[in-house]
Amino acid sequence: MKFEPKPYQTLIHDHLVNHDRAGALVGIGLGKTASTLWAFRTLMAEGAAKSMFVIAPLRVANLTWPNEIRKWDEFKNLKFEHLRHNGDKPSGKSHIYFTNPSRLLRTVKVGDDYQSVPRLTDLSFCDTVVVDELTLAKNPSSAQFNALRPLLNSHRRWGLTGTPRPNSLLEMFAQIRLLDDGKRLGPSFDAFRRAWFEPEDFMEYRWIPKPDSERRIYEKIHDLVITLRSSDYLDIADTILEDIEVPLPKAAHDIYKELERELMILVQDKEVIALNAAVLVNKLLQICGGAIYAAGDERTVVEIHQSKIVALKRLLVDLNGESALIACNFIHERDRICKAIPDAVDASKFKGDIEDAWNSGKIKYLVADPRSLGHGLNLQAGGRNVVWFSPCWSRELYDQFCGRLARKGQDLVPRVYRLLAPGTMDDCVAEALRTRGDSQAEMMSVLTNFRTQGLCFT
Repeated sequence: MKFEPKPYQTLIHDHLVNHDRAGALVGIGLGKTASTLWAFRTLMAEGAAKSMFVIAPLRVANLTWPNEIRKWDEFKNLKFEHLRHNGDKPSGKSHIYFTNPSRLLRTVKVGDDYQSVPRLTDLSFCDTVVVDELTLAKNPSSAQFNALRPLLNSHRRWGLTGTPRPNSLLEMFAQIRLLDDGKRLGPSFDAFRRAWFEPEDFMEYRWIPKPDSERRIYEKIHDLVITLRSSDYLDIADTILEDIEVPLPKAAHDIYKELERELMILVQDKEVIALNAAVLVNKLLQICGGAIYAAGDERTVVEIHQSKIVALKRLLVDLNGESALIACNFIHERDRICKAIPDAVDASKFKGDIEDAWNSGKIKYLVADPRSLGHGLNLQAGGRNVVWFSPCWSRELYDQFCGRLARKGQDLVPRVYRLLAPGTMDDCVAEALRTRGDSQAEMMSVLTNFRTQGLCFT
């Protein structure tokens, strides 16, 4: 198939070609992968690039990039290989090398201890490094990307993402530092945080931006990044969001309240213990879904109620035969859904090309963890319905998972359904997603306006 770039892809291409250090903060469905391949091929033709190293989530590295290369006639001559295994070393014979972040480190035994050491000790095999889903590097303490940074010398560096600040503006620091070595926001996360943020509490657990910090940070990075919003370019109907209330049965509500209050409960002779606040939140969310792991044993699942399973079945009937992509955050939820719904397929157990199977209609209900299916796959041809059986805290995963269907090529109105137990942690997660989404939308708008209208930050 002949590659005929859209105007917005030309903007991405030109920005990457003209900037050795560049971030493409580009909305879902705007063709980041094809645009990056086009930019790399342009530089190859000019003699400015020879090989590219792409770091991406596993499915994106294994499926999305290779599929794009095979799809377009202009890219079929690009040779690529995957660095998947412990002993894999770049052959030096390919144009593009793929790996995922976990493959940047390996574990070795030193005496009685195990240590993580870099799998790659130099990047001389490539001149261009691409991080697809730059938010993989949002943690300034990331062992994988901190092992990568010393290897980046004169390499061209491109970062791609549609969700640059999914949860907090603080997450921008490490992403930008990976691209520019701290030129714009500084080399130290602590110094960045204290310069632009202030603590909300005495223990300094939560930090909020100081007045006008957001716009001043955007001003510092606007020359490095190109920001394009899907809504400005794609003729996709606005996604319809419907929250379906699924009240907890009285017995389940009592268990929920007791665990919330006592941090320990006994369910069907099995102990459930919340050792800290984070564990408590996860346990409460599990109760909302209908089952929970017993204390000290992630294999023992205690079922509490069937309310969300019943609500899901009812919803699928109401969809009148349409397919659905179902998100849930715990293994026991996937198992229970697949047991209750005969046509449901667990994405983690599927063998083969899951993108082709979904888009061709071979899978009717695809049940997946948003962490494993949240990036890269183009699933818009297989349906329009996303169902959140249990919500997730990450705005990035939320947007990316919904964006598997709400993207270019979707001919129907995308619909997102969320099964929420009212008055519980489900509501807290939904509100957190809303506020985090508002912040990210503001950032994308500000940076886009700067590029298109030449606005200054005063």
